[in-house]
Amino acid sequence: MINLIIADAEIETIPPELSHDFNIINLAKKRGKSFDRILLDSNYMHSSIDKHFPGESNRRGRPDIIHTLIMVVQDSILNRERQIRIIIHTRMDKIITINPETRMPRSYNRFTGLIESLLVRGRIESDGVLLMECHEGSLGDALKMAKSEHVTVFSPSGERKKIDEITGTDEATYIIGGFSEGDYKSDAYSLGRACSIYKDELTIWTVASEIICSTERKLGFV
Repeated sequence: MINLIIADAEIETIPPELSHDFNIINLAKKRGKSFDRILLDSNYMHSSIDKHFPGESNRRGRPDIIHTLIMVVQDSILNRERQIRIIIHTRMDKIITINPETRMPRSYNRFTGLIESLLVRGRIESDGVLLMECHEGSLGDALKMAKSEHVTVFSPSGERKKIDEITGTDEATYIIGGFSEGDYKSDAYSLGRACSIYKDELTIWTVASEIICSTERKLGFV
């Protein structure tokens, strides 16, 4: 089984700095929740984020990126063969683990509601089965959970390699940034070999797809 660690994922509840923002107050009233129980989402809060965190509105508050990634991973042959595990590390140093048997909602609104519940409650269960869990932890802690000696950190600034030169072992761990622009906030480069597979930046689900497809070929699933 390979481990896919999403580092510094832009998943967080609305920070205190936005608690008095007019748009946030109206949204919280509409949702019937306190602001600290609602996901920060640039799709709906772009102007508020830009106002209180100048220059961060294109990166911060992007749970949609993680939703798309999860959909790609869960639809893969590698996942059907139970040969991939996702560990999500957030910018707020929380670690989210997903039971491989869990089928995440395809609806983005249902997904955000599920993540909001997870961040508040710490775990999501159904009929006594643990589906998702969230606890405090650094990127280094997430890597310890993977228990892997073969770690690759994907970055546009890393050593240029073909994807088939990187994949190969079914015990490998791959770290991908969970953000739309910029670089890792955590010290990811100290945890593994930094590699790049293309001349330009790629979306995280594109990188994940390349990893998955290459691994599927090498393990003989396709």
